Amino acid sequence: MNIVMSEDGILAQYDGYFDLKELDWETYRKQYENIHRMDRILKAEGKSPDEYKVAKQADTLMTFYNLDTTEISNILQELGYPLPDNYVHKNLEYYLQRTSHGSTLSRVVHAQLANMLGEKHLSWTLYLDALTSDYQDIQGGTTGEGIHTGVMAGTVLVALNSYLGLNFSSERLKIAPNLPEHWRKLSLNFHFRDNFYTLKVTPEYVKIVVDGREGTVDVIVRGKEYTVKRGIWKEIPLH
Repeated sequence: MNIVMSEDGILAQYDGYFDLKELDWETYRKQYENIHRMDRILKAEGKSPDEYKVAKQADTLMTFYNLDTTEISNILQELGYPLPDNYVHKNLEYYLQRTSHGSTLSRVVHAQLANMLGEKHLSWTLYLDALTSDYQDIQGGTTGEGIHTGVMAGTVLVALNSYLGLNFSSERLKIAPNLPEHWRKLSLNFHFRDNFYTLKVTPEYVKIVVDGREGTVDVIVRGKEYTVKRGIWKEIPLH
């Protein structure tokens, strides 16, 4: 598989992307203020957005949103591509500077990646924009045409997958909380592999109780395995 990558570890959106022109984003922000639909602005000026390094939404970064970072790194290394330190962080910064967020879903992807990389303030800013996108009508009038159910679901998934750190991809439930700094508690119920879980997470601990056919269930919290007895609350400190 041919992967186009810069020496800094930036994944090209497509072959030839690095040859495109850079856009003077600051000038356009001063002139238009709302530049979410940069593609339409450029066309109105008689220019083609295809000539510039500009994205309407998260494109290349969707790779790190959909797949585990370790899995991506393993694939790239197996293909023979050297990976610089912090290459995921570099990709986030690079494409964040070249994305207009013309889709509300764009902020969902960027918020999750920012939280994953420890950029909590950036993550919350993007998440709050996504969370209130219809209430604030940040697209400039589109909410009147219908609410954005995709971004609604996306904000729920960020809370579960990123801030709460739920992972259902293996036989055992994995939990790796990374709450926004001002969140005090997150609670929810869910089913997983024939068991019903009640979970409460704070910055200090994870509390979990399980109801199901099995007498005990093993869960993994921040990489460490714990056994939870059916019907009995298990409190696991996070520090």
